[in-house]
Amino acid sequence: MLSEAAKALWAKSPKLETDPPDGHSVIAHLLDVAACAWEILEREPVSTIQLFAIDFGLELDQTKPWVCALVGLHDLGKASPAFQQKWEGGRERVKEYLPWNNNQTKPPDDVPHSAVSQLELCRLLPTRGWSLRAARLAADAVGAHHGWRVEAGLLGKADTRAENGGVQWANVRTELFEAVLEALNIQSTPNSDFLTAGAFQRLAGLTSFADWIGSSLPFAQFEAVETYFLLAKKRARIALDKVGWSAREPLIDKKQSLEKTFSYLVEPEAVFYPRALQIAIVDLLKGVTSPTLLIVEAPMGEGKTELALYAHLELQRLNGHRGMYVALPTQATGNAMFNRTQDFLKQFGEARASRLDLQLLHGATLLKAEYQDIVIKDIADKPEELVVARAYFSHRKRALLSEYGVGTVDQALLGVLNVKHQFVRLWGLGNRVVVLDEVHAYDTYTGSLIETLVQWLFALGSSVIVMSATLPAKKRIALLEAFGSENHDSKPYPRITKVSSKKTTCVHVPASGHKTVFIKPLNQEDEVLADTLLELTKVQGCAVFISNTVDRAQRLYRLLKDNEFGTPVLLFHARFPVAERQKREQACLEAFSKKGSKANPNRPVKAILIATQVVEQSLDLDFDLMISDLAPIDLLLQRAGRLHRHSVNDGNRGIHTEPVLFIAGLTDATIQPDLETNHWQFVYAKYILLRTWQALAGTQQLEFPDDIDTLVQLVYGDTPLGELNENLKQILEKAHLLLLGEEDRNVIDATQAVIGNPQDTSWEDPTRGFRSSTEDEVMAGTKRVSTRKGEESITVVPIFKIAGAFYLDSNATKPVSDKARLDLEAAKEIYAQSVRLGRKAIVYGIEQHVKQHFKSLPWQETPLLQGMMPLILEGGIAQFGKTLVRLDSEEGVVYEK
Repeated sequence: MLSEAAKALWAKSPKLETDPPDGHSVIAHLLDVAACAWEILEREPVSTIQLFAIDFGLELDQTKPWVCALVGLHDLGKASPAFQQKWEGGRERVKEYLPWNNNQTKPPDDVPHSAVSQLELCRLLPTRGWSLRAARLAADAVGAHHGWRVEAGLLGKADTRAENGGVQWANVRTELFEAVLEALNIQSTPNSDFLTAGAFQRLAGLTSFADWIGSSLPFAQFEAVETYFLLAKKRARIALDKVGWSAREPLIDKKQSLEKTFSYLVEPEAVFYPRALQIAIVDLLKGVTSPTLLIVEAPMGEGKTELALYAHLELQRLNGHRGMYVALPTQATGNAMFNRTQDFLKQFGEARASRLDLQLLHGATLLKAEYQDIVIKDIADKPEELVVARAYFSHRKRALLSEYGVGTVDQALLGVLNVKHQFVRLWGLGNRVVVLDEVHAYDTYTGSLIETLVQWLFALGSSVIVMSATLPAKKRIALLEAFGSENHDSKPYPRITKVSSKKTTCVHVPASGHKTVFIKPLNQEDEVLADTLLELTKVQGCAVFISNTVDRAQRLYRLLKDNEFGTPVLLFHARFPVAERQKREQACLEAFSKKGSKANPNRPVKAILIATQVVEQSLDLDFDLMISDLAPIDLLLQRAGRLHRHSVNDGNRGIHTEPVLFIAGLTDATIQPDLETNHWQFVYAKYILLRTWQALAGTQQLEFPDDIDTLVQLVYGDTPLGELNENLKQILEKAHLLLLGEEDRNVIDATQAVIGNPQDTSWEDPTRGFRSSTEDEVMAGTKRVSTRKGEESITVVPIFKIAGAFYLDSNATKPVSDKARLDLEAAKEIYAQSVRLGRKAIVYGIEQHVKQHFKSLPWQETPLLQGMMPLILEGGIAQFGKTLVRLDSEEGVVYEK
């Protein structure tokens, strides 16, 4: 039986007319959230409970009660004067039972109740056999439920009589503590001196999630501990059903063949023939009994995506993993993978008791039609869909809780940076299969963050699948060590490396085919490139020019768009507004991809695509010939992988029977390439560009896959690549020193940004990593987080100012409001016009630019548009110093002097 004082304490004041006038009591809220945690775990695979059991040193039957009790006790600190003063009605009732310390000259400070919770759990848990260190970490984990770990200064403020109430209030908190343990039938003591890093993140993430669900439950009258907890569990089940948190079950319960798994990719009655790489993974996963790292290094077009999807099925079945997240370098690659993953999951939908949930995670999901078509708010919506996206999990913080997800790697990396509720993201990724595609595509800073992410995934019991065609050995070894590898077994390329229970196994898998790509050097002048492209496509052929910069791509487009041969020219780069960029991305896929197992009927007889790096990663495009600016060797090889990619299109290539890669700027071995005219050395490391030139100068052909790994390791290794004159030697040495210095700075920056390393004790420090904001959740007192390095950039919305009014178009047909808060439809229309720009003059001058037109920042109370700045175009242009900016309907955002 609880005392009247304990029952009088309120946790939530009435907000609705139907709410009881006394509000919702502290004990009821504690039991609500404990019950939500209980029902969440009821729908988790048993492997999740087993991980918690290892964390706490408990038998399985006592693990869930202890975990749920800790989660429920997250708001124990609401039983304090600091919190109880906040609502007058509740405060006056509590005063009848507990001393208020009003003899002091000031009322209690408004210290966070989470700080009082943390202090009290540090005091109370040792009374139940917890070690002091384990109690401190458990209290810290549940105390962070409002998004941040509690700072030492706030703990000091909470540890004063005025704020926590002294002895009588402490006695009531003890009473509530014991009541929650009684409700959960706690009868054991954890056998662990401290919580592991994985345990901390699991507990913190589950606490916030359960609190979000528990706080949505309607108020209910508390009578007795046991009866209320039973009622709370029933209400929790209803709430979880409503948001779509269904049982996390493996998609298959017995091994399935590759042929059956991918039969949906071929025509009815046809047979799917797996490639050697895919067959190899079947044998490699036999007997796996623990979370596993797979590093798949194989040429483009070898079926790595299907390998990852199948490996996920097996790892999920063998380890009881709770779903999959596929992390990609860009929004464009995320969009393409979303469609492929959706098709893959549909085949398992009918066998499930509840529909599969698949989320798309990146900034432009509102404009992805295929995703928006499956978003549902109610369980009964769109019954014809086997795969849906629950609206509850489409929120940026909750998306990684979903069973399945596809998105950018940045969304996963936020789990290891000190952003609000980062532990919810890690809880979502824990005990899951996480696929990291195109890992070669990242710089040292992001690569270091990825290594930290892999360390945390290992600590959280997840399996990881890393895929790349061009992975330097140094990165490969770092990833193996991040997953606990104790040996670095290696075999010739192509290869699959497996780490399971810290043991490393590597197998060589012969490529399924061989391709010779012919290399031809080309002058890098714009006019030469334009003439070459037109000459090669004047009769037939789908060509692509991949530029290292947007400015150069735009110049080439101007030279080519009105050509004498009538060859269609398409421009695609990252400086188009979001909606236009997605439209052009889709046009590229429609024209230059394949259609199932057949030739693409939409493939043009001849066409030229002018593009930037947006086409080199994961987009399934196929060209007859290619011109590329000189780029790092791994990226050149990736680009070359888009040449003659699909044999089903071979009948439509005309005279282009052999794949030819022209490299603009590839000079002979005695003449240094010009890296300055087109600013290439500001896009890529000068040292790597020079090493690539050295490796390819004089080369007439590349053999795929034989030369891929050899070239990558040569360029990124330390072996001299031939004799150089003294001048070139000094240039190369200087460039190398600059690169080493930049890499060291990037590693240091990444180390300082993360929440710590789970393999040591750095993660235990609550001040580890500066508090950060994401771009779409800007908060005072925080630094904007960065998952990528490079020039600072900003998202702007080009707005046309015409006769003193603002419009989204130059024809003044779409007026735009400058109000602080807009409705969703108006916000979506503005968002579709947004574009990310990195020109320094704009980044540093945008605030003054906006002040010239607005008294206050528009839209800033609109969640979708937070952090976006209007770019006001008068007469079609905006000026920043000597830089003129205009939005061109054909070319995107254009910079001019």
